[in-house]
Amino acid sequence: MPKPTPNGPASAPMLYEFELITESKIQTEEDLDVLATGICELFTDDVLLEDLSTDEVTRGQDQLHDFCKQLFGPYSNVKIEAKEVIDSPNVSTMVIEISGDHTGELYGYPATGRRVSFPAVAIYRTNDDNTKVRHETLAYDTNVIIEQIKG
Repeated sequence: MPKPTPNGPASAPMLYEFELITESKIQTEEDLDVLATGICELFTDDVLLEDLSTDEVTRGQDQLHDFCKQLFGPYSNVKIEAKEVIDSPNVSTMVIEISGDHTGELYGYPATGRRVSFPAVAIYRTNDDNTKVRHETLAYDTNVIIEQIKG
């Protein structure tokens, strides 16, 4: 999928992000930095991200970079698949499936190598021409993940 172009669908930046994540081969800290930087390019400088599994709000590119490293660092072979996409002029609502191999510490649990898969709902609000995300709300159940890594 090509990078989002002006006036494309509201989902374009996120679908491109999912492709970047799926194609990434995170083996080192540098690989993780490259992925986080690539993801950040799809968001506005003043991005606001609310991950409803925590009380924290991510504001701006620097915090988003750190958030991406924390979110994807405990996994390898990550895949994000859009199961349902509902676009309106500058908002995309998606039901997604996130999966990856648990290869780093996560929620206090050491790496198990187990494949983890969990559903999430994400709402993306884009800039006026739908090339970048300015606000993301992400919701998923961390207990679903923990139950899988506990075996």
